[in-house]
Amino acid sequence: MILYNAKVWTGESENSFVEAIAVRDSLIVASGNSEEILALAGSETQLLDLDGKLVTAGFNDAHIHFLGGSMGLTQVELSGAESFEAAINSTLKFIAENPDKEWITGRGWQYTFFESGLPDHQSMKALDIDRPVFIKAYDGHSAYANPKALEIAGLDEQTEFTGFGEIVKDKNGKLTGALKESAMGLVGKFVPEDTFEDQLNGLRKGLAYAASLGITSAQNASGLENDLRLFQKLYENGELTLRYAAAFSVSEQATASDLDRFIFLKDSVGTANPWLRADAIKFMIDGVIEGHTGAMLAPYADLPATDPLALGQLNFTIEGYQKLVKTLDSNGFRLYTHAIGDRGVREVLNAYEKAMLENNSKGKRHRVEHIETINPDDIPRFAKAGILPSMEPIHAEPGTTTVWSKAVGEERLPYSFAWRSLLDADAQLVFSSDWPACISLNPIRGIHDAVNRRNPSGYPEGGWIPQERISIFEAMKAYTYMGAFSSFEEDRKGLLKAGYLADLIILSDDVFTIDPMKIHQVKVETTIVDGKIIYSKE
Repeated sequence: MILYNAKVWTGESENSFVEAIAVRDSLIVASGNSEEILALAGSETQLLDLDGKLVTAGFNDAHIHFLGGSMGLTQVELSGAESFEAAINSTLKFIAENPDKEWITGRGWQYTFFESGLPDHQSMKALDIDRPVFIKAYDGHSAYANPKALEIAGLDEQTEFTGFGEIVKDKNGKLTGALKESAMGLVGKFVPEDTFEDQLNGLRKGLAYAASLGITSAQNASGLENDLRLFQKLYENGELTLRYAAAFSVSEQATASDLDRFIFLKDSVGTANPWLRADAIKFMIDGVIEGHTGAMLAPYADLPATDPLALGQLNFTIEGYQKLVKTLDSNGFRLYTHAIGDRGVREVLNAYEKAMLENNSKGKRHRVEHIETINPDDIPRFAKAGILPSMEPIHAEPGTTTVWSKAVGEERLPYSFAWRSLLDADAQLVFSSDWPACISLNPIRGIHDAVNRRNPSGYPEGGWIPQERISIFEAMKAYTYMGAFSSFEEDRKGLLKAGYLADLIILSDDVFTIDPMKIHQVKVETTIVDGKIIYSKE
């Protein structure tokens, strides 16, 4: 295949453009001007005249929950709902169209839909039906359970929960239906489990959706051995259309045999197959700002200092977390840790630095995930220790951050989603979506937010914390090459040059020259993975 008469961004620098590239089998074999590349054509070469269209490396979504997102495509899906009314109407429509579904499950409501930041039975009275309804927030850290679901789970005013999270009650001690963090499991465990075949079918839908958005690699940010087995089955069937890196979820309750099993899986999968790897571990040290479960150095601005959640929550003891980090670092894993509050971020940096010092390990490319708030003193530590900030620009889309901003407070706002500050301190920024814990899987929309700090409607006019904007080049790099770098694959993907895998996309418009406020309108017209066209826009 030859793509010519194009504007091909090789990804090597801000201005590295060529006119054409040649692909043989799964690899790029040459790049240059159209004339010299067309001279390589044979009788069976597929020629694509792109009429000046932009070609880039495919997107690498470096933090995703692919199985959950894919299964969500078969459930109530509210990520596109921009208002409470739209969310309720979508849910009622799904209920009407699925009369045989035992449980109504789904995801996607936003905290900004509700005056208190959380749903309750009064606001959700339209869902007080004789079937259990259990729908999670867009970030997956809170959920609403209707009265029938609470009844099935056996929850009432007397139920106490002392773990990570909360059963939310009103001022009279009555259940509101809102559940935070691990308390969601009190209802979630009653939801019927999907079969392996159900999950394979869900993943097929997810793969098609990802292909339509130009996603050619995905790094899972949680999971069990089952997730890996599903992707191995799709690979064996020849159905895999993106390159998949598994991560195994580890809590403080993980046993020695659990860790031994993850080590075995890592070593048995290896890193030679460019389609599959299983060398990462995912921790979750805190929760989220909106639920006041993100761990903070100073109290939340919208809670009294005496509130039990004034400083958020840690999901580990510091000693237990540091011990696991040291053990898994020494066994060759790449480590991801969810850390959203500024204290959460600091504790992860402390643990990584301590483990690397005690294990004498360097260059591991461990990652801190999300980093929605950060103390400025911690920003230089990323580059110094070689730790990667792994972030989701879609989480900072203005218009969705009202509840978040109120909780964080004015004093901490300047270092919210601090992409510019981290890059200026020489940190190596990695981008992703966190799907389905996001309002959109589309990398283009995340890139729009990163460049503009304004939503597609242009809000707010001057940009939300505009000093943290980054350039289109920096955003594209974070969503392509840096994902490959984070998984030690920068020598075979993330760039468009000879010897690299032919994973690339053709875009409808040139994101490098278009009006930045129109970036969100850009569409993926063609997605090519392993030298084969897997998606073409009709």
